[in-house]
Amino acid sequence: MWFGVRILLVLIWPLTRIRSLTHSHQPLPPITDQLLLNSAQRTAHMIRTKEISCVKVVEAFITRIKEVNPFLNAVVDERFNLALEEAKQVDLLLESGNKSIEEVLRETPLLGVPLTVKESVSVRGCSNNSGRIVPKERIAESDAETVRLLKQAGAIVLCVTNTPELCMNWETFNKSTGTTNNPYDTRRTPGGSSGGEAALLSSGGSIIGVASDIAGSCRIPALFTGVFGHKPSPGFVSNAGHMPSSNDKMWNNYFTIGLMARYAEDLPLVLHLMISNRELAKSLRLLEPVSLQSIRVFYMEDNGSCILTDSVDKDIKEGMRKAIHHLEYKQGIKAQKVNIDLEDVFELVSMFLLKMNGVQCPYEQDDEHPEVWTHSVTKEVLKWAMFSSKYTSTSVLYGIIKKAADCFPQSRIERLELKKNDLIKKFRDMLGDNGVFLFPTFINSAHFHYQIHYKFLNYAYVGLFNLLEMPVTNVTVGLGSNKLPVGFQVATSPTQDRLSMAIAKELESAFGGWVPPSSVPVL
Repeated sequence: MWFGVRILLVLIWPLTRIRSLTHSHQPLPPITDQLLLNSAQRTAHMIRTKEISCVKVVEAFITRIKEVNPFLNAVVDERFNLALEEAKQVDLLLESGNKSIEEVLRETPLLGVPLTVKESVSVRGCSNNSGRIVPKERIAESDAETVRLLKQAGAIVLCVTNTPELCMNWETFNKSTGTTNNPYDTRRTPGGSSGGEAALLSSGGSIIGVASDIAGSCRIPALFTGVFGHKPSPGFVSNAGHMPSSNDKMWNNYFTIGLMARYAEDLPLVLHLMISNRELAKSLRLLEPVSLQSIRVFYMEDNGSCILTDSVDKDIKEGMRKAIHHLEYKQGIKAQKVNIDLEDVFELVSMFLLKMNGVQCPYEQDDEHPEVWTHSVTKEVLKWAMFSSKYTSTSVLYGIIKKAADCFPQSRIERLELKKNDLIKKFRDMLGDNGVFLFPTFINSAHFHYQIHYKFLNYAYVGLFNLLEMPVTNVTVGLGSNKLPVGFQVATSPTQDRLSMAIAKELESAFGGWVPPSSVPVL
């Protein structure tokens, strides 16, 4: 496999570099409306205290989306007129005086806050087709549970954003709605599969967003676009309403609907509101203050002895080091470098994710019964090889890889199961209920379009935490030497999401967090 990837590198690298030279970067229009620069909580406060009308806020974000989308191609479907009507109703409610400011805060803490949603997560009346051209169209008849809950909390959905076909890529392109660009450099990718959501957030077109994560789909885009992305502890946020889905018993262990935000302070509240069971939500203690001095910090700068993955770029390592330096010398937290054996991490992550059955893919023709493959893998691969397939390469190749995984020797699977359980125990023992683990999200900052084809082995960095069922936050710590966002992951034991969010907030305060792309010169 390693040799095959190196062949892809030789073949694809020159093509992507030529493309980057022939396609010039198109700088985004600068952000001129200060309403776009407030956190979700600050925006909600301004609206409920009538410092600003909800209509003006929503209009500002719609205007910004229309400004930046021609550069990004991030929006799949919009509901701007409905959003404006909902904003008018918010203003009428507040003008009536029927509820006090305290009541509004308690009942609808996100009242009037603009929200955008990954197209794979259903928003009633909007596209929910996950970048497919077969079928050509799929309109959501109802809201996903997470969307319903955020609407219930007062958020106003503006649009749904682009994904790769069936979310099966770490870059965002498909044959239906095309390729999404990175706001810092439109020649580069915003990552995937939540790339459209990340690009729009980073460009100032949104404040908070609903994403999803099964192998870094939320965290890699957050890294590449300089925002915060969180994969929650499994079992707290409902996955209902996501396309694709699976009927496999392990799906809800490895896959989670997650969240993205431009400002770290919004992560705890938004996650709290995305959980339908109020007792479960309270058990995470997301809204309680966290004492940083009580947190133990562990870290690795790469995945050690795993030979299949590439070395981590200097900018990523330096970003981690300056964060660790801050935590040690400003907060008095002693960080400990560890050396956990991750030699088999790529095989571990790949095997257990691919062993799941009933995942919707191009080889089944019925969304209701994805476990039945009615479409020939061999035939589709041959069509793809002759450039006549309707599907993107990753969706087609999933069939081959899935079939190979199903044929894997049971003895090897049992050994990997033991390795997985050993890793779970090591991380639980190390972190306990007050530890965090700092680890690269990916080997580099945003690369040029399509370079993921020879970098895909590095998804093991993010897939590790899906496999171990751990919550994890991508933290952004500014720009690197190439003027692209730099960040890394902060993982914790299950149910300790608030710890990684507290670290994210502290590092945002120390290093400035999100940097408006339109203010950054391209090198």
